[in-house]
Amino acid sequence: MSRISFVLLVVLAAFLAAACGTVATPEWAEEAQGTQAALLATDEHLTAIAPTATPLPPTATPVPPTATPVPPTATPVPPTETPVPPPATTAPTEAPAAAAADPLANADPANGQAVFNATHDTAQGPWACSTCHSVTADELRLVGPGLYNVSVRAETYGTGQTAYDYIHTSIIHPNDFIAPGDPPYPPGLMPQNFEEVLTEQEINDVIAYLFTLKD
Repeated sequence: MSRISFVLLVVLAAFLAAACGTVATPEWAEEAQGTQAALLATDEHLTAIAPTATPLPPTATPVPPTATPVPPTATPVPPTETPVPPPATTAPTEAPAAAAADPLANADPANGQAVFNATHDTAQGPWACSTCHSVTADELRLVGPGLYNVSVRAETYGTGQTAYDYIHTSIIHPNDFIAPGDPPYPPGLMPQNFEEVLTEQEINDVIAYLFTLKD
């Protein structure tokens, strides 16, 4: 029975007693007071020993894990094409060009000397270059002019030819230009068919030999 119900019961009993003309005795009032005091003490004791509500800690709100950033995928860089150097151009050897520019590049002066001194069967009979032309430094005139320094004199004759062309023409076409002399050399003095008697190589060998006869 709670304290409030007990108090109400006591009040109700007193009311009934008053209504019935019964006068409460002092002992009962004291007993009621004692009972009321006991009830108050009991109530205070119960309040004192009532367990104190322990506050519950707030529930931790779960924090979602931070998403680990995914590094961007590296865009593959296409490999740089290694430039292939163009094939090395082989520089043309200058020897063929030199041979074409210089017809005496492959000539043999020693063989030319032998051809110059040899006797050949020509349209005018046996003939040797050395029979008609001297090769000494005094440029001695024999049947024809001396040939020492002929490679130097040839370009002074005003023919417009190089020394090689002048001498080559004088061997295969001797009447095209007759060297000056005193007295003058007659035309037809030299055999006219050396182009048929000698090969082109032998003619070039003779010219190479004559090019060695100079100061």
